[in-house]
Amino acid sequence: MKRWRWAALAAVCWVGCGEGGSLPGKDDTQQPATTTNPDGTVDLPNLPENAGGGGGTKPAEFRSLWPLTRGTTWTYRITDPTRGTFEKKVEVLGEQTVPETSMKAIAVRSTQPHLEELSWQLDMNGVVVRLREEDRKAGTLAEVTTWSPATVKALSQERAQGWSYSSDIRELTRLGDGTTEDKDKTYVWTVEAVNETVTTPAGTFPNAIRLKRARGDKDDAQPRTYWLVPGIGKVKEDGERLEELVSHDVKKP
Repeated sequence: MKRWRWAALAAVCWVGCGEGGSLPGKDDTQQPATTTNPDGTVDLPNLPENAGGGGGTKPAEFRSLWPLTRGTTWTYRITDPTRGTFEKKVEVLGEQTVPETSMKAIAVRSTQPHLEELSWQLDMNGVVVRLREEDRKAGTLAEVTTWSPATVKALSQERAQGWSYSSDIRELTRLGDGTTEDKDKTYVWTVEAVNETVTTPAGTFPNAIRLKRARGDKDDAQPRTYWLVPGIGKVKEDGERLEELVSHDVKKP
């Protein structure tokens, strides 16, 4: 891993929805670590065109595997081994300023009965990366996670079977008690199958791409598998829990 840059936290900046923020520390005179650079930017991964190749195309019709158009929504049925079965709603809020930075990204809100997640995402050369995520419990900001460089979230552009991409990131988590967790991680993304048929409560999709995320630095970590459909987005996810698409409303650009 490269030597990461450190800087004092900037004041929170948020426009549009009136959301976003930073956790208070135990001692306001201390300046905790941050993944934000002194100029207010976040390091972005070096993603070449098609993120390393693999047959991506850009057809005229709307075929994004991870639509980030404002107003788009998805509802998922979650089957969790601990919490049971419940629903999650995901909504694209649109472009906003990322808190504690000078950068803009697409804000995406995920609402579950016990948790609300707000993340800021960018589409780079057909790969979606995540700059920041805030977790709220019972309306209280409980955790903020940032990455350097921004961590890969999913594919937005179709890739051929066998496509693979590895990313080394530094993950910084600020907890509600003011403590921080600072970890180095490696994620390996692989397209395991294309044109796969997958059935969910929302219907049967014959043209899904199966994308796997594994830990390259931790052999015993459970991988996650995503099924992505052009023009719709994620229809299924399996790993620590099962997520299945119930309904969707994807807005075209």
